[in-house]
Amino acid sequence: MIRLKDVAEACGVSVATVSRALNGLTNENKERTAQICRTAREMGYYPNAAAKTLKTSRSHNIGILYEDQMSHEYFSSLIEAIRRGAEKRGYDLTFIRRELERPRESYYEHARRRNMDGVIVVQADFDSAGVIRLATSSIPTVIIDHLYEGCDCVTSDNRTSVEQMISCVREKGHQRVALIQGERGAVSQERLAGFYKGCAEQGIRVPSGYVVDGHFHNPEDCCRKILALLQLPEKPTCILCPDDHSCLGAVWLLKNAGIRVPEDVSLIGFDGIQMAQLMNPRPTTYCQDYETIAREALALLMDGIENPDSHVPRQITVPGRILEGETLGAV
Repeated sequence: MIRLKDVAEACGVSVATVSRALNGLTNENKERTAQICRTAREMGYYPNAAAKTLKTSRSHNIGILYEDQMSHEYFSSLIEAIRRGAEKRGYDLTFIRRELERPRESYYEHARRRNMDGVIVVQADFDSAGVIRLATSSIPTVIIDHLYEGCDCVTSDNRTSVEQMISCVREKGHQRVALIQGERGAVSQERLAGFYKGCAEQGIRVPSGYVVDGHFHNPEDCCRKILALLQLPEKPTCILCPDDHSCLGAVWLLKNAGIRVPEDVSLIGFDGIQMAQLMNPRPTTYCQDYETIAREALALLMDGIENPDSHVPRQITVPGRILEGETLGAV
């Protein structure tokens, strides 16, 4: 294994000079610094991660807490954007094991045991004691799409997004609009508030039974709820689905039942996943800006890691945009 001393001998300089050059801490001749870095690279020198951790008290390792399945396109895109941003800063990502798989070890204890510099909570049961313990611990932690008082949080603008969708629906002439929610939580609550506010502003009445509980990422359940809504005496002409995956799956399931989208009923998705934009019909949806969410989350986390004494927790809301498609028709 190539050592720092070997690089120093090859360059004819001291070990300290090589160390400063490789860590970008030198003010010496730029050509000499570049030569040292090039020589180290050609010799196959890699810094010892354990030694670096002991020296800097940092592992350059960020924990990712994500309890759902990786098949969800929006979350996989978000995590990929976080990974790219972390790598540019010299950090690796490690997924934190679910508490159910190691019940005696909490999320906080897992992060401590792995010497994680910080954690980003992408998706979890935000009411659980384990997540709350981690979010309020001394480990720098950023929460995505949920708000804890006094914690770093980055959220999509879930309330305003639905208000904008209702405005778009009203422009198409719809006055009977229903909402299928995902699992109850902060995101669903914000979207529900946006739904009622948007309908009130647009003069749209919301009859009893027009808001139903459903599930995220579940086309079969979404289709069942749509069929039930269409059995109402005053059936809706437009239905907001929990997400793009549910919306697109429901389109095909409804087609088998002889119901056309948007001719018989208009549907709107949520997330703006890339795959959905390649489908026919292409869904009208609200696109979450996962790149900005990832960037803001990393910026907050890095400040918490590098400036623990002066860091002030912030709550950032990231807007998205409506993508017009073919599942929303005019009345």
